Amino acid sequence: MKYLRLLLFLCLATAAHAQITVSCSLKQRFYLLYEPVIATVNVTNLTGRDITLSDTPQYQWFGFRITGEGDRMIPPRSVNYHLPPVTVKAGETIKRSVNLNELYEMGESGTFRVQSSIYFDGLDKFFVSRPTHMDVSEGHLIWRKVAGIPEGQPAAGQMRVFSLLSHEVGESNNLYVRVEGQEDGMVYCTFPIGRLLDNVPPQAEFDSNDNLYVLHLIGMRSYVLTKVSPAGEFGGQTNYSAPKTRPTLRRTAEGALQIIGGKREGSVAVNSIPAVIPKISDRPPGFPKN
Repeated sequence: MKYLRLLLFLCLATAAHAQITVSCSLKQRFYLLYEPVIATVNVTNLTGRDITLSDTPQYQWFGFRITGEGDRMIPPRSVNYHLPPVTVKAGETIKRSVNLNELYEMGESGTFRVQSSIYFDGLDKFFVSRPTHMDVSEGHLIWRKVAGIPEGQPAAGQMRVFSLLSHEVGESNNLYVRVEGQEDGMVYCTFPIGRLLDNVPPQAEFDSNDNLYVLHLIGMRSYVLTKVSPAGEFGGQTNYSAPKTRPTLRRTAEGALQIIGGKREGSVAVNSIPAVIPKISDRPPGFPKN
């Protein structure tokens, strides 16, 4: 009887030991449509030996299961997505962060359930994380304008649609910039540029090269100026203080921009910098328009 108990204990211990644990986390619960959704996956090797995770002819070793409302599966943008093999030492934890918008067709609003899935050929088994949830919404349109790309720049002559949107994340109302192609509807970027205070609308102007500049209030007598190119690239931010009057963004006759009534500061507001600066090369091919 003691022998049988010992044997059962050893079997259970071996079964519990021979496994891989997977966790998946998102930075926040609420997202704006087309905003980068960064999922961080942790994989811990508890098999008691070094293992190599790699694709097989049947399965990919790294992937996600994303479902929308009604348990509808969200398809991947490419069924041929692959990651190179990775060796995980016994007891080691590896981490991978990916933009789900690049990998899956998530061009719609709604509530989504996200799980990470790891396949290990050595055990012929999938290991799946606990689900995490996110809510995606369009937000509120504040400002929109169309501008063309000047001669001498890539894609010269094409038209871009610039939009400013507000979106509540927790207790904070954030300001976002989106750049889309007018002809093909491709979304070149959607990212936050800082907090948006109530009853103080942002100011937006284009320079002679059709770069968008946005000036908005982020705190008491504190403003931030953000630059975004027609390609949807983040061009940096500059802080301004205005102790006596509200500053104004004005375009001169020569096409340059200047701040009237504000004092330029040397530091950049930490809370106004996008957590992820999307690059033009990062956008998914054929990214749809809502």
